[in-house]
Amino acid sequence: MGLGYAVRSRLGKYEPAVSEAYRSAFIDLGDLATTVASLAPHASRVAEIGCGDGSMANAMLARMPHVQYVGIDVADQPGRLFSGDRSRVRFVSQQSSELVATDAGTFDVVLVVDVVHHVADSERVSVLTDAADLVRPGGLLLFKDWERGRGPAHLLAYASDRYVSGDRAVRFMPLDELHGLARKAAPGFELVVECRVPPRRNNVLLALRKSATPST
Repeated sequence: MGLGYAVRSRLGKYEPAVSEAYRSAFIDLGDLATTVASLAPHASRVAEIGCGDGSMANAMLARMPHVQYVGIDVADQPGRLFSGDRSRVRFVSQQSSELVATDAGTFDVVLVVDVVHHVADSERVSVLTDAADLVRPGGLLLFKDWERGRGPAHLLAYASDRYVSGDRAVRFMPLDELHGLARKAAPGFELVVECRVPPRRNNVLLALRKSATPST
């Protein structure tokens, strides 16, 4: 159990505000959600692998009013801090492979945000492959992760994941490894956008579009 969980469990009604303030030191989810909405303005069905407490869902649904959202996470109580319209969301504690078994190829957008660096090296390709398998033809896979770097921001991010979150296996990847992982996991996809998410340049977003026609 990480230090962060021990602290959050004692915050009560102040937990959402404190969690948001802490998270904003590393990433602006509102900016990320605005980018997603601009890339997929007509999306109606969105899935997120590793949805956590539901913060990204909050940001997404505020900017995409017609979206139906499915968020999965292996942790207990995924989406527990979600504060939006519950009729538009479904949070499930399950593996990504379980969602593929029931919903493969049905989502306009699939998000994987700051998940892969928490996953064991041997499982990273399979998690991202599951995400790719959920995308419908012509849809988008949005893969966002923290690029390994140097300097105070990177050291703070590592300390946050290693000691605050309590993840002893965390490993960030350099940019070329992030690209290689995306190519290996989603070979039928085209990279359409690569950008940085404020406030840290380490936040790399790769937007990959699935071919609208099956390969032969």
